[in-house]
Amino acid sequence: MTVHALEPQPLAFRVRPQADECFDSWIDRVAAAHETTRTALFRHLGLETALASMDLARGTCGLANEQYFAVYQMIGQLAWAVQIEPQQIEGTFLNVEASAVLPRLERRYVCSRCWQQASQDGRAPIIRKEWILRMSWRCQVHDLPLCRLPVADGAMSKRAVGSWLSGTLARAESLRWGLELRPRLVEWNAEGVARLVRASRKRFKGEKQAYVDRFQANLFHFAHDRIAMLALAHSRVGKATWGFERLVALKLPERPGREVMTLKPPKLPPRRWRIGKRRLPSASYNVGALDIVLAYAHLRVRRDAQTQVEAQFGRFASRGEQSGPGLVAK
Repeated sequence: MTVHALEPQPLAFRVRPQADECFDSWIDRVAAAHETTRTALFRHLGLETALASMDLARGTCGLANEQYFAVYQMIGQLAWAVQIEPQQIEGTFLNVEASAVLPRLERRYVCSRCWQQASQDGRAPIIRKEWILRMSWRCQVHDLPLCRLPVADGAMSKRAVGSWLSGTLARAESLRWGLELRPRLVEWNAEGVARLVRASRKRFKGEKQAYVDRFQANLFHFAHDRIAMLALAHSRVGKATWGFERLVALKLPERPGREVMTLKPPKLPPRRWRIGKRRLPSASYNVGALDIVLAYAHLRVRRDAQTQVEAQFGRFASRGEQSGPGLVAK
């Protein structure tokens, strides 16, 4: 008896990328529309499930050869599955250095006003490409500070989105009017973000380029409230953020040892600034050994996870065969 395998068919729901939507936002909407996970979706499409664990915000940028071809095949398969051109998926990628993009689990910042309007218009709320950049902290359309989504993974229900928006809109407005922003820095920020989204190689001059160099790969996502810290950095009292920058610039040893207990801040000239009429003295920043060990452990977990993904791709490259069921169009 001969068994005939079913030919793969396009997905049931043709979820297409919206203008300026980042890849993670789009692929998560595709998975949510089919009530599945990204890993299960890739398996259904005959794609290597290791791809689901990869950071694909930058597409094929910076990938090794075996990973490049795997991602290239993924783009073609996904485009066929939702019946669009591959270029539409490629348009969701950012052609930037890895250091310019937020860590994967931190790409949860959106404009509350954009999401409110999308809900009112019956459109799906999305995460724009510019919002996952490290130097992005405000919506260029509504001039409103971004807000952090309360969930790390998966789509939120309409009721959950509505409840979340009611509080975040007020907080964003309060932050916008609570600080006296410096128009020049805000303008530089908008120009720097636009340059990254367009993948422009143009370099600015003088102070503007120094600003971009400083903020393009900033580490404010380590702060408890990243958006508030970035807003403060663009305000009249922005120099108050220098202490935080010096703290997170501390280097961790490859392996924690006795020297961790005596880790000292880098030797930088003391900084003084004036806030109102008071003059703050220069201060040293003490880092507790426990905080350093915890930070080290976090970095090791992320490094081990990346090693595991690369090992999975090694098996994928040697196997050369893909199979799996499909979610077919109704």
